[in-house]
Amino acid sequence: MKNFKYILIASLMWTTSISFGQQKDITIEEETTESSITLYAQNHTDATIEMDFTANIVGFQTNENPFQKVTLQPKQKLFLIKMNAVAGVPCEYNTSVSYKKLRKETTTTEIAGNENSRTTSIQMNPTKINVFTQNGCGRCSLVIDYLEKNKIPYTELNTTAHSPNQDLMFDVLAKAGFKGTTVQMPVVVQHGKTHYDIKDLKTFVGSLK
Repeated sequence: MKNFKYILIASLMWTTSISFGQQKDITIEEETTESSITLYAQNHTDATIEMDFTANIVGFQTNENPFQKVTLQPKQKLFLIKMNAVAGVPCEYNTSVSYKKLRKETTTTEIAGNENSRTTSIQMNPTKINVFTQNGCGRCSLVIDYLEKNKIPYTELNTTAHSPNQDLMFDVLAKAGFKGTTVQMPVVVQHGKTHYDIKDLKTFVGSLK
């Protein structure tokens, strides 16, 4: 066990340096006993984070997968892996982490022309009808009101309340072959097809389901 302890301490010092020196949004935290090490991921941010974690293990035994893709909620501490030392076997390990912050699915904001707050998304939902809108747009209200009245699942992406939605909208338009710089609102995406500059809006709305 002496050999295990010596190599283990050296590994712990190296791993802690990597975690705290390079990963400020996330740290890999350790709980140790004489025969095991348990690793946790700590999210220090207010964002949801998607993380790829790899533990390169020599000598340890574990029941967990050393290669993991996990999602950390804001400020969450998440169990990753417990590594058990084998008596008389030199043990060491190191870890690597890569991650990205995920945008929040929705945000609630006041939309002009409506006495109540509405929920405007900042991310498209491929399982629903996606409607890009802007404040003061009567055509947009016509579409949203129809979807609400008929209880048709939809996601509204307001380009006024959340300006990055406008960039997202033009990215979607470009993929659909649109080459202009202005578009008549709303822009509707249904079943992967993008509808824009809709001339007969009432007939179009009646086809949504």
